[in-house]
Amino acid sequence: MGPKIAGFALIVRVMLTALPDLAVDWRTLLMAVAAFTMTVGNLVALWQQNIKRLLAYSSIAQAGYILIGVVAASPRGVTAVLLYLAVYALTNLGAFAAVIAFSNQTGSDAIEDYAGLSRRAPPLALVLIVCLLSLGGIPPLAGFIGKLYLFSAAIEAGLLWLAIVGVINSVISISYYWRIIRAMYLVPARTEERLRTPPTLGVALGVTVAGVLIIGAFPGPLLALLQAAAPAFFGG
Repeated sequence: MGPKIAGFALIVRVMLTALPDLAVDWRTLLMAVAAFTMTVGNLVALWQQNIKRLLAYSSIAQAGYILIGVVAASPRGVTAVLLYLAVYALTNLGAFAAVIAFSNQTGSDAIEDYAGLSRRAPPLALVLIVCLLSLGGIPPLAGFIGKLYLFSAAIEAGLLWLAIVGVINSVISISYYWRIIRAMYLVPARTEERLRTPPTLGVALGVTVAGVLIIGAFPGPLLALLQAAAPAFFGG
């Protein structure tokens, strides 16, 4: 996850400072890449029965959302990219940690085996529902704030169509996140065996959930920090 975030930061820096004369060309290319990546990642994720593969394809779609802010090529766009990278890192960390904890105890990554998780392991189910809804861009979670800034940056840059593609893809993503949530909370458990949440893992998961909730409810301080950092990506 760290290399991916660093890679996006480098892309933003290079596109905005090293290739100013090619602005139109690279923006056109990245617009197409963003739309393609969002759409393919989400459509393939729709068909996954393995939760790790689903989250992997979801991550591909998330990369497409981030490119929207890069294409905007504005201070607001850079702020949106930095914000979404922070939100994405926090949310993905929580989701994958919960999934790995489940896998280690059950030996399964099948979505159908998450049936009744809210009763077998309430903390893991809580972390997953918060993180999945955040990835889907549901308010008032951090993911909603991140996508709001990305899409508004695109509209401000005259890329309404790309923002619309992003919104449509967000709706698609909610449908496959809902499959997991439905299994955890609405489908009867196949076994009554309880799953453990070690104290250290519980603390780590609690921190990620708190971060997602706090950024969603009070984004101001983080946004102010990122807005101050944005000019550096333009060589300022």
